[in-house]
Amino acid sequence: MAVDPFFANTRKRKRPNNKTTSTRKGPNKPQPKNTKPDSDLEDDEEDHFNTDVSGESEVESSEEEIEETAAEKRVRLAKAYLGSIEKSLEDDVNAFDAADLDRDLIAERLKKDDDESEGRLHLRVADTFKFDNVENIKMNSMRGHELSVTAVVLSEDGSVLYSASKDGSIVKWDAKTFKKLHAFLGGRKGVKNFDGHTRAILCLAISYDGQYLASGGQDKVINIWSVKENKHIVQFTQHRDTVSGLAFRKGSNQLYSASHDRTVKLWNVDERAYIETLFGHQDQLTDIDTLSRERCISTGGRDKTARWWKIPEESQLIYRGGVSTKNPNGSDRPLYVEGSLDCIAQIDESMFITGGDSGVISLWDINRKKPVFSQSIAHGLNTYVSESEGDIKTPYWITALASLRYSDLFVSGSWDGYVRVWKLAADNKSFSQVGQIPVDGVVNSIQVKTLFPSKRTLIVLGVGQELKLGRWLRLKKGVKNCTKVIELETKPNELRII
Repeated sequence: MAVDPFFANTRKRKRPNNKTTSTRKGPNKPQPKNTKPDSDLEDDEEDHFNTDVSGESEVESSEEEIEETAAEKRVRLAKAYLGSIEKSLEDDVNAFDAADLDRDLIAERLKKDDDESEGRLHLRVADTFKFDNVENIKMNSMRGHELSVTAVVLSEDGSVLYSASKDGSIVKWDAKTFKKLHAFLGGRKGVKNFDGHTRAILCLAISYDGQYLASGGQDKVINIWSVKENKHIVQFTQHRDTVSGLAFRKGSNQLYSASHDRTVKLWNVDERAYIETLFGHQDQLTDIDTLSRERCISTGGRDKTARWWKIPEESQLIYRGGVSTKNPNGSDRPLYVEGSLDCIAQIDESMFITGGDSGVISLWDINRKKPVFSQSIAHGLNTYVSESEGDIKTPYWITALASLRYSDLFVSGSWDGYVRVWKLAADNKSFSQVGQIPVDGVVNSIQVKTLFPSKRTLIVLGVGQELKLGRWLRLKKGVKNCTKVIELETKPNELRII
């Protein structure tokens, strides 16, 4: 006698001892294959299978018709995703004609989404901004510090910005009206148990959720502040020397700090806890940056290296600077040699830029140990008059760098009287200047962000009469210690898919 295929399964099923399996007589009726694993079948379900096989088979058949396979589900989700892309493209360009929504346009959008998830550069926006009329560019100045402004930071939503100074104070500003909202005053040097800073502040960072503000400086401490409540939360004191750089990881409240004690430290701000210390640099750290991955990159001052820290792997990659500026007369002796790497900014997860005391801006790829491209004397030459040697020309140092994340645009600062805007080439192997904005004073800090949903692109500058790490330079002629906000103007009829 033929056995029903459902009951011909050789796998053992759990059954109560007081139940027996019965078989049906009559013609064989093929049953649908059960899609549930055996471990999901309870004893009472199996009893139901045995008591009413024909009724259960009808239910199983109807469920089988509704249930889709994994492959069918992928096809359905892919079609829905492509449909959403077409709709978004129609919205972006104000009802494109259907013929224009071709395969190339969809493929470009798919590549953009993939690049964004992988942390690769995908925004080509440098050509959408106007730099031909910089004299009339929108610029707002805010004064709230007695001494040079050394650090600025803008929140992700563009609602507030902070500035810090050598006087130990932090000022909170409204990023729309440019009015002062709050001030955290500094204390006298040597005061203990003070909720704030007692010496010059050198760095600021704000978390991506806009909840925390971190500050660090020459008093060797990191202070965490509440953005919404304008109050001090906690103080970290593990660093043994000046805190020179801070960066929050994107999408997380993990904080990275760089110090003149030659270490990078990791902090969990949510838990108010220290995590670990990273060693490797041979000189004072000068700057640090990070994006969304559990990585950070730092510069080591006069050890002339940038180090890419891979936190989970507990390893590091070393990139050696010391770029030489060639002599135009053909001599083998270099004109200028990079002696210190002072600032760094990540473009995406695979590229970053550095600047130093020789006036060179270098573009790096994480897969290459040497710069992909270097721009010598990026901010021009400074002439000193010597009684014994006459005029001595030296490059303006690169004092600040910032990139518009995942785009082809970045900004550099010095004290030559201009903030310079640069554009990456299409092959990401070089860059060129596309504009310069007049700014008097030493540019100690830069931030550049595009705000959503307004899509306004702002450049925030911390300007002072002195360099943030010393007083060997002092500019007086019309220079004010202030924070400046510049709004970049876009060209008319420019399509920006972001």
